[in-house]
Amino acid sequence: MSELWRYFLLFLGAALVYNILLIRFIALCPFFGISNRMETSIGMSISVIFVMVMATSVSWLAWNYALEPLGVGEFLYIPSFILVIASLVQFVEMVIKKASPPLYKAMGIYLPLITTNCAVLAAATESVKPGFFTKLNIAYHYGFLESVIYTMGVAVGFSAVLIVFAAMRERIELAPVPKFFRGVPIAFMAAALFSLAFMGFAGMFKL
Repeated sequence: MSELWRYFLLFLGAALVYNILLIRFIALCPFFGISNRMETSIGMSISVIFVMVMATSVSWLAWNYALEPLGVGEFLYIPSFILVIASLVQFVEMVIKKASPPLYKAMGIYLPLITTNCAVLAAATESVKPGFFTKLNIAYHYGFLESVIYTMGVAVGFSAVLIVFAAMRERIELAPVPKFFRGVPIAFMAAALFSLAFMGFAGMFKL
């Protein structure tokens, strides 16, 4: 198998087969909180892609060249990775606040909460720390490029699902939904059906 094809399968597997939202059910809080409007979903998606990829890149370097060589990785990897993520989120928050105040206001509390978005921490940990999830990709001890490609797949999968689901919810708002199903109940039902559709990708290949 060529290296390019292997990288493509790694990206595709992270985005679809092991989708972080609909298959692994990680980061459902921002998924339901942000997906009610397309504009906020797109803004969140771009922010998460940037933060997730950069966080994994910096975390990989920190793990392999500082935490692991010093023998403190097992104790300090979580606070170290969160510190990296928090710094990147602060940077993104300042850029959005300056470039698009309406988007910054629309995203509200969910923008700084990227710091505690478990999808970002999960992607960084899976790509960096060997043995964390033995049944997932981390068992393969990814190198730097593989970690970045995997994380890009996770981020793109997160973003694609978020944007498509936002479009679904905007259409649902115009549909004749019974009153007691409107809002969160119909959103959960739509997400469940969406998840069932993604389960069709299960077993296509293993990471």
